[in-house]
Amino acid sequence: MNRFKPFLAASLFWSVSIPAQAVLIQFDYSYDSNGFFSDPVRRGVLEAAGNYFSSLLADDLAAITSNSSNTFTAIFNDPSSGNQVSLPDYNVPADTLIVYAGARDLGATLGQGGPGSYGVRYTDPKYYELVRTRGEADETEGATATDFAPWGGAIAFDIDANWYFDADPATDEAITGIDFYSVALHELGHLLGVGTADSWSNQISGGYFNGSASLAAYGSSVPLDSIDAHWAPGTMSILPDGTPQEAAMDPDLTTGTRKRFTVLDQAALSDIGWEVTPVPVPAALWLFAGGLLGLLGMSRRG
Repeated sequence: MNRFKPFLAASLFWSVSIPAQAVLIQFDYSYDSNGFFSDPVRRGVLEAAGNYFSSLLADDLAAITSNSSNTFTAIFNDPSSGNQVSLPDYNVPADTLIVYAGARDLGATLGQGGPGSYGVRYTDPKYYELVRTRGEADETEGATATDFAPWGGAIAFDIDANWYFDADPATDEAITGIDFYSVALHELGHLLGVGTADSWSNQISGGYFNGSASLAAYGSSVPLDSIDAHWAPGTMSILPDGTPQEAAMDPDLTTGTRKRFTVLDQAALSDIGWEVTPVPVPAALWLFAGGLLGLLGMSRRG
């Protein structure tokens, strides 16, 4: 039997301690045909963002292995062209998300990130369930989804943006230009299902998100943007150390500033099914110049 899952996407060197049981985000640059990540510093900043999520997520994801009777096809948009790519007889290691990274002209959008889709041919129905859920006990697709477990996906950045690449995002030096680390966190958030997963959509009513963890973090239903893929512009939360910050998963970023995942952003991941272990960070690392509420120099992310 053959099944196909439609593609979902949101349009629009910090070293951390990663626990032994963690979700590894494995970046693949084989479709970076425009050479955006040929600079190791750029790769390092992206991988620092991936390491953040690896330190945050503690799910157990089953491996996907193709064989003669059951085969898996990974489907995603080429980050350097936007064209659809299908990779048959694909394998995904346990506890791993594979993310294809690259850059192209995205116009006024800084980044695009989203989970991949898939095709599956199988003789064993259990294989299809494994592909669909990656071993998670709760439903991951459709109107009853409360969890999310992709194989990975793709992330693309605007090749012409005035990017700022901080080789050590923990230092929070004076940022000039558009902070790449902030946008990488945001787009990986979409790939992890914020704004893209069925378990996200199933908790939206009348332009508000009603996940229980998000309700607790925000104090009420959380307002969303016009396409229900982000928090509403200007939505505020706090960092794990208590410092106020505009939420990372709202659609805007002020030039010259950095946004990290707030308590509200982490709550969204929990609400869509991820096992989240909050990552505390010393307060000194969260002090930036410029403020995140200024309107000048504001750019739109995917």
